[in-house]
Amino acid sequence: MARLGGDTNHRRAAFGRYVAEAVFWTPAALLPGSGVVWDMIDGNSARVTVSRGALSQSVDVYVNASGQPVVVQFMRWNNANPEKIYGYQPFGGYLSDFREVQGFTIPFRVEAGNQFGTDTYFPFFRAQLKAVNFPANTGQSP
Repeated sequence: MARLGGDTNHRRAAFGRYVAEAVFWTPAALLPGSGVVWDMIDGNSARVTVSRGALSQSVDVYVNASGQPVVVQFMRWNNANPEKIYGYQPFGGYLSDFREVQGFTIPFRVEAGNQFGTDTYFPFFRAQLKAVNFPANTGQSP
């Protein structure tokens, strides 16, 4: 969960996190449409750009031979540096241990962090899912 609050810097950082987490956990939320554009980089990677108002974030997605997203990386607006100065910095993560749950293929292991792809990569988020359950569709509106 990312909240859009605080000041402009926080809003930009949270938007980047929102887009990356959509790639990690709910890629169907990023189907091409209003505010969502996909561009092919090469045979194993693509870039999704999500725009909403003045905010825009591009995220690169690298897939394995089965089409599963295994690496996600982008330049995220944040202040995770010794100077605590906001700017675009490498961010990304690895997805693995894919399993099918009710027709959805989900990564059960995710690692992500700042300075992705550099010698100072700091993975501060590690998740190992134990189980995934979706609510039953009762056919009723909430």
